[in-house]
Amino acid sequence: MYPSDHPPPPSSSSSSSSTTSRRSSSEHSSTSTYYSHSPSINTFKSTHSRDTSRSINTNLPKTFDLSGAFSSISEKPHVNDINHEDLEKGSTTSYDLPKSPSLEHPTSSSFSHIPNKVPHLHVGLRRRRILSQLLALCGLLTVLGWWILSIRESPGGIIGMGIGKNGASEHPKVVLPGIIIGSNGEIIHQPTVEEESPLPLEEEKELTHAEKMAELSKIKGPQWGLSLSSDHLLAGLRPFPSSGQEEEDDGKPALSELGKFADQIYNLGTLDPEEYYEQMKEFAKVVFPKKIAEQLQNALDIYVNVKVNGHEEKKGKESWDSTKRIWQTDKTRSKVDTKEVRSWKDGQAFDEGWQWDLLTDSDADKYVTKHLAGSRFKEIWDNLPSGILRSDTLRYLLILFEGGIYSDTDTLLLKPPSAWGQNPKLYKDGQGWMTDIQLQRIQDGDDVDDILGKPSVIVGLEADVGDREDWFDWWPRPIQIVQWTLTSSPFHPIALNALLRIHHSTAKAVQWSHSVSHSIKVLRDQGRYEDAKKLAMVDVMNEPKNGGPVGVMAWTGPGVWTDAVLSYLRVQYGLVWTDLKDLRVPLRIGDVVILPVTGFSPGVGNFGAQGSFHHEAMVQHDFAGSWKNDE
Repeated sequence: MYPSDHPPPPSSSSSSSSTTSRRSSSEHSSTSTYYSHSPSINTFKSTHSRDTSRSINTNLPKTFDLSGAFSSISEKPHVNDINHEDLEKGSTTSYDLPKSPSLEHPTSSSFSHIPNKVPHLHVGLRRRRILSQLLALCGLLTVLGWWILSIRESPGGIIGMGIGKNGASEHPKVVLPGIIIGSNGEIIHQPTVEEESPLPLEEEKELTHAEKMAELSKIKGPQWGLSLSSDHLLAGLRPFPSSGQEEEDDGKPALSELGKFADQIYNLGTLDPEEYYEQMKEFAKVVFPKKIAEQLQNALDIYVNVKVNGHEEKKGKESWDSTKRIWQTDKTRSKVDTKEVRSWKDGQAFDEGWQWDLLTDSDADKYVTKHLAGSRFKEIWDNLPSGILRSDTLRYLLILFEGGIYSDTDTLLLKPPSAWGQNPKLYKDGQGWMTDIQLQRIQDGDDVDDILGKPSVIVGLEADVGDREDWFDWWPRPIQIVQWTLTSSPFHPIALNALLRIHHSTAKAVQWSHSVSHSIKVLRDQGRYEDAKKLAMVDVMNEPKNGGPVGVMAWTGPGVWTDAVLSYLRVQYGLVWTDLKDLRVPLRIGDVVILPVTGFSPGVGNFGAQGSFHHEAMVQHDFAGSWKNDE
């Protein structure tokens, strides 16, 4: 305990003069026996006046010594102090008694009642002060010792009391906060870092049968999708092929060291060009309004290489930049003046004649209503359970109907669109998908755009996981296509195929919702309270591993876009996903150009990506993730 923590105790020495005077006045009769003759009145007067002048001087400055006692500065020893010392030595020197009222008018009986008793010997005031200081110091040390001992023996007390030369604890064991230390310094219990001390949980009160029945009546399954019918949504459409994960092993070796799981994660659908064409044509006719359906079917005749009217290759493919439209979407227009958005609206794209537009949530509803009113896909749009799904779906609709560029509002344009995909290498050097005449022109040094025309679609790689065995914890696909920046000519089959997948996934989710609701009803009827409660907690947006029907990534996200791109390239040109591994420069495959990871995702620190100042870096993504706040 420090002196400043509490007020100091009263000092015995500070009041020694007045105390001595009072004591001397009361005991003068006893001390007078030491006089060899009777004291005179003048002697008492002179002595009393001196003692009184000394005893009333109480305004001297005071200092605080170690024991907390006060002492007067430059205090001189009193006469009484000296006489007490003489008494200890047995001296009988004259002792001046203080003035007494009875001495003012002495009578013959003034000393008649003085007892003949010798007083006890006294300890001198100076020694008494020293003794009081020592006692106070001992008290402080005792209290301090008790305090330290109590802290050491309490949980989480002082640990590692041994201090090394550098001030570090020399405790032999690493002690975690909250470890109980005994008074001998030994650890009573030392859990490992992995061990957690569980907090005592209150026992959950078990419900009675009547209470469970009451709770059962409150349990309801998912409400989303119950007003829809999967049969209605899929009427007139052929079933979409299941993913490769649900197919039996065909006995063929895996395409990479990642095994069959990586191969089967891609849900490419049919690989037959004619069936692909018929399925897409059927979808366009059944799901979209008549005018748009006709435009989509005409585009299929151009882009999909099937024998239509005896011709293998159709002319009239549009380039990806034929419309020069840039599309962005957001909840509001609050980001219009950000650096990222200005790079698209007022920057290098503007200088090249690109027209920029941003659709808010309300604008998106108006746009979809204008183009899809009365269609089956409008039902899909109106009933998507999350803003995330609507945001993804809208970008596919925009590049399908309008063409041009879509890019998120957290992306920054680094180079003008005219620089995208320049000087690409040819997939397999053109072998197997280019004509002999085209190959000859390549050998003659002609520009690939002059031979094949400008690409109709430009996309970029987002992920190339290499041989990472944990890839599925981070990315839906081992080779994944960027979804935050898309380009396409109007009515291209890739964007149409992405919408076909969303349509089928939504119908699957509706069917799941009806099935879960029915199962909960059965469990309620059987009185299975806990099972019904657990099933009711599963949400339609959950991933399949958590009981959901599809999951965001496979419903509308990058998994859908990646599968749509690779499905088209597989049907048209025989490409497999491993053909895109270790891509470092743009790759031309028919009417599609694929940029390396650096193209749309520079500076990510993975997959060989270069920085944003690299000549292959076209768009930078800041990963703001505004979609995460969508509901």
